[in-house]
Amino acid sequence: MRERLPLLVGLTLIAVALGVGSDLIANGIRDRGQNDVLTVTGSAKQRITSDYVIWTSHVSSQQPTPAAAATEITTWTARVRAFFQAQGVEASELTLAPVSASLPGSYASDGGKVKGYLLERDFEIRSARVAAIAHVAEESRSLLAEGVPLAVDPPQYVYTKLPTLRPKLLAAAMKDAQARAKVLVAASGVKLGRLRGVDVGVFQVTAPNSTDVSDYGTYDTSTLLKDVTAVVNVTFAVG
Repeated sequence: MRERLPLLVGLTLIAVALGVGSDLIANGIRDRGQNDVLTVTGSAKQRITSDYVIWTSHVSSQQPTPAAAATEITTWTARVRAFFQAQGVEASELTLAPVSASLPGSYASDGGKVKGYLLERDFEIRSARVAAIAHVAEESRSLLAEGVPLAVDPPQYVYTKLPTLRPKLLAAAMKDAQARAKVLVAASGVKLGRLRGVDVGVFQVTAPNSTDVSDYGTYDTSTLLKDVTAVVNVTFAVG
């Protein structure tokens, strides 16, 4: 019996080692299944035409007395409104801001020191008639020729149907990611598994062919035509 004891101990140790080894191998396979993943980026782009425009302009009067400035700003306001009406701008499209006043010695919005009584008024046009309002903005230079000190901002072009476009672009970006993943696994000799996760990036609305992007998303309003880009990072299991 004493002679057989070392043999029994040895067999027991072998059995334990085999059991531990089997567990380690099984865990290794499971870890591999969990950790062998492929993450690819997919994107989709569509060119759209803006369907809404916002255009602002301003008149100002700086005179030695408040009365003189008030009289002049009233004249400029009437002339600008008449111009807009003649150009076909609808009353519902035009908003007149209240007159703002700056006293002598204060600082104007442009940072310059006010020498007289400065009165300013803003006009804002918001409309879905994009081409018509863009034409009005172009024709507004005629007011300058008449002596009306109209200062204008560039029209801002907006696309209002972006919420409707987003799902379509996301679906296209997912298909692009899947196609890229298939190419990569085919070249590496592994198989593409199930979807593990999707990270949706911010949408970029840029001028056509622009390379400007932002981590928080870009929304360019300077151009009538725009490129809308969706990006997704997709993770697949591979084996």
